[in-house]
Amino acid sequence: MASVTRMVPTKKSQPSAPGHFSQTDYRRGIARLLRAVEEMTQARTIGELQRIVRVTARAITHCDGATFVLRDADNCVYADEDAIAPLWKGQRFPMDSCVSGWVMTHQQPVTIPDISRDGRVPQDAYRPTFVRSMAMVPIRGSEHAIGAIGNYWAQPRHPSEHEVSLLRALADMTSLAMQNVWFQSVLEKQAHDHKAAPVGKGPMLHRPAPVSIHDTFEAAFTNAPVGIAVVGLDGSFRRANRTFCTITGYREDDLVTLTFQDITHPDDLDADVAQASRLLAGEIASYQMDKRYYSKNGHVVWIRLSVFLVHDTVGQPVNFVAHIEDISERRRDEELLKRQATRDALTGIFNRSQFEEELNRHIALAQNNPRADNTAVFMIDLDGLKQINDQHGHAAGDLYLKTVVDIISRQLRLSDVFARIGGDELAVLLPRTTHGQAHKLAQTLVDHVEAHSRGSICIGIAMVNRDTLDGVLERADQAMYRAKRMGGNTAQSFGVHLASHESQFPV
Repeated sequence: MASVTRMVPTKKSQPSAPGHFSQTDYRRGIARLLRAVEEMTQARTIGELQRIVRVTARAITHCDGATFVLRDADNCVYADEDAIAPLWKGQRFPMDSCVSGWVMTHQQPVTIPDISRDGRVPQDAYRPTFVRSMAMVPIRGSEHAIGAIGNYWAQPRHPSEHEVSLLRALADMTSLAMQNVWFQSVLEKQAHDHKAAPVGKGPMLHRPAPVSIHDTFEAAFTNAPVGIAVVGLDGSFRRANRTFCTITGYREDDLVTLTFQDITHPDDLDADVAQASRLLAGEIASYQMDKRYYSKNGHVVWIRLSVFLVHDTVGQPVNFVAHIEDISERRRDEELLKRQATRDALTGIFNRSQFEEELNRHIALAQNNPRADNTAVFMIDLDGLKQINDQHGHAAGDLYLKTVVDIISRQLRLSDVFARIGGDELAVLLPRTTHGQAHKLAQTLVDHVEAHSRGSICIGIAMVNRDTLDGVLERADQAMYRAKRMGGNTAQSFGVHLASHESQFPV
């Protein structure tokens, strides 16, 4: 059996300041992760893997303790730890009564700056320990989390995004390594049983028929809960198991006529090929990435891909082995949450926070680029929305608002940013737009809303260039209210008046 690289205890480097995780600490953590990858590729037992994980988990974040937790049915087993004082090694807790169980159930990381203030923490179990704050990440399998990695500190602190990202990377590497250890253990156990089985003199009827190592491997490969494919160095599929075929929608005899390039989304192909090239060159021991496959029916399937190389007896690469996990549902959930965070629920256009983020990005570009094109900002007020709500109900008001948004959207370019920033206020960011073009579009919008809705709008305009960067929303807002005061109730009057008083708009 190949031996794992011996891990010699070293003096742990300390963070730049207490409770602070610097960029230098982050770079050191990444370097330590790379070492862990090499160590994991040599691990042949779960014990060796546990030792690598617990030592690495503590080293990459400078924490005071780390745990390696495995899921066993509805229990969390604290399999190993590396800490300044004993924690829970060897103990078993129900999934619904500990933080590791919450992390595995929800399949998402958790950070707890002060354990005394979080209801998920079993205080009786933590009170005898040094732990005052913690971070924990799941080790994800194909359908559910199979374990967790915890970091603990002896003082209250908020683990940073960098620390959590390092732990998540370690957990992903651990998931792949655990699958490899599992296959190795199946093969070694069968080899040992086959070699140790006594010949005996009894009738053959009383001895079970021998099962070959090949048959055992085939059963493990075929029934593995993760998608597994053997891929040639040219990218061609050589073998694919049942789960891989289920995820992609292809039969195995279909896949062996294709390459991974054939079913990979074009936007993800270059990154995948680049990583495979680094793997072949010996620069990395394995890699993981989220990417998209086209399934046989043409639908896009998001997967988490893990790849390593198989070498022959003289060390030459023979095949890639790819493990895939279907993460389409998780990606849909993430996109939905992202949309909810950046979009107005009623109209579907951006909300105020996203608009301000886009505006600040354009302002930063203008500050750093003396030759940046002008950008225009519209503030748009819907006339009569309150009256429609009062007279006909909020459903009618919502319909009016959505109608106006649809009318305006049809006149905008794909590069324009459109948002609802208040109850009856909209805003538009127009990159590469001159003062004259902005006035022409404003008049068009006023005319179209008047012609195709039950109400009207007025628009205030402000320009963004190197000389007029500050207070652009406030200037557009002032212009809008000046247009309301000077234009009366007709949308066209607002537009015409707005266009004829250019002195009110900075250029």
